[in-house]
Amino acid sequence: MDGLEALREELWKRWQKAFDRWGEISATPQTGLRAIYARAPLFNLKGYTPSRFPAGGRVLSMTPETGSSFWTYWLDDKGRPIRSTCRHPTNHFDWQGLFQYSDEEVEHIEFCVQTEVVSGYARMTLRNGLPASYQRIEIDGGGSHLGGRRGKDAIAAIAGNPHFYWMHVEEYESEDGRIVRGRASFEGKGLSPQLSALDYRYAANGKLMQVVRINKDGSRFTEFAARSKSSVKALAAKLSEKIASSTMEALKNSGLDSPLQAIELSYRSVTEYLPGVIAATERDAIANLCLVLAIAPARWITLQNEDFEPEMAEFTARLGETEQWDGGSKMLRRAALLVTKLVPGALPTAEGFVAFAIDWECEGNDLKSILKQCGASPATLKKLAKKGWLE
Repeated sequence: MDGLEALREELWKRWQKAFDRWGEISATPQTGLRAIYARAPLFNLKGYTPSRFPAGGRVLSMTPETGSSFWTYWLDDKGRPIRSTCRHPTNHFDWQGLFQYSDEEVEHIEFCVQTEVVSGYARMTLRNGLPASYQRIEIDGGGSHLGGRRGKDAIAAIAGNPHFYWMHVEEYESEDGRIVRGRASFEGKGLSPQLSALDYRYAANGKLMQVVRINKDGSRFTEFAARSKSSVKALAAKLSEKIASSTMEALKNSGLDSPLQAIELSYRSVTEYLPGVIAATERDAIANLCLVLAIAPARWITLQNEDFEPEMAEFTARLGETEQWDGGSKMLRRAALLVTKLVPGALPTAEGFVAFAIDWECEGNDLKSILKQCGASPATLKKLAKKGWLE
C-alpha cells in the first residue's frame, strides 16, 4: 500500500478509536499548570519539535472578558500545552482537548462536549527527532452540527460524506539531519484526494527558507517562507500591486463583451487572502453588489498562487503571529483601489463602476464604507444608491 494511503487509513482508525478516549481528557488535571489565552486556536502540531513547541499565534496578555469566544491552554513546565478548552458563547458549545507526548510521537485529540464527537485528531511521528509523518482530521463545525447524531453514531455519517470532514496527511524523507522532501494528500469539504510533492529549500548556511507544495497539475503553493527583511507594510504594498496587476491582465484577456459594472475581490478573512475575481457587466441583471452570489462560479477568475509567493506565505504567517488580521483586509482594499483607478482607462466601464474587496461573511454590513476605501467617489455612491445597490 502507498505510504500516504496507509497514513490515511490509519488516521481513520485512530480518529474512530479516539471516541473511547474522553476519559483521558477528563482525568488530566488543570490545576498546577500555567494557563494562556488566545482568540484563535494555537499549537498546530506541524510547528512541534522535541526542543520547542511555538504557539504559532498571538497569546492574549490577560484573561478575556466573559461572554467572548476564546481558547485556553494549560502548559507544562516545558511550555508545552497539555489541556485545551474553548466555548462558543452564542451557540453554547464547548470543546476540550488533550496533548500527549513521547519520543516517537505527539498527539492532539479534541472533543465537542455536547455531541461527544471527536471534532479533531492530529498526530506527528518522529524519527531521530525529525518529523516522519503528519496526520490530521477536522470535522465540519467542530462536530457540533451533524443532523442530531451524537458520539459513535456520527462516525459512519462523517466517514461517508466528504463534506463533513477535512483530512490532511504528509510523509517526509530526511538526510543529514534535515527534511529534504515530502509528499502530501488533502481531501474533504467535497474534494476527492489531492496529491502533491513537498520541496524543501535551504540557504547555504542550512537555514530552511521555503517549503513549496507542488500539485499534480503543476501548480505551486508556498507552505512556508522564512522571515525576510521586508516589513509587513512593504509586503502588503507589493502584494496589493501584484494582485491589481494580475487582475487587470486577467480582465483584459477574459473576452468581455459588455462594459464592466463592478469587480469584486472576494476573500475569506484569516484563511485566504488571495482573492477570487468576480466581474459583473452591464449585461448582468444583478440585484445588488453581492457578486459572489449573483455571478456563476464558472465565470470567476482564479489568480495563480505561485504568482504571489513567497510574499503571500510570509505575509499571512506574520499576520498570524500578531493576529492583526486587519492588515490582510487593508492590503486587498488597496488592491481594489488600484483596480478602480486603472480599469476605466483600459476597459469599457458602465456609469458608476467600482472595484471592491470584501469578505461578505464578516463585512457584509460595511459595504458603503468599504466602497469608499476602494475608491468609490460620492457621485459613484449616489449612482449605486439610485440603482438600489446601497441601503
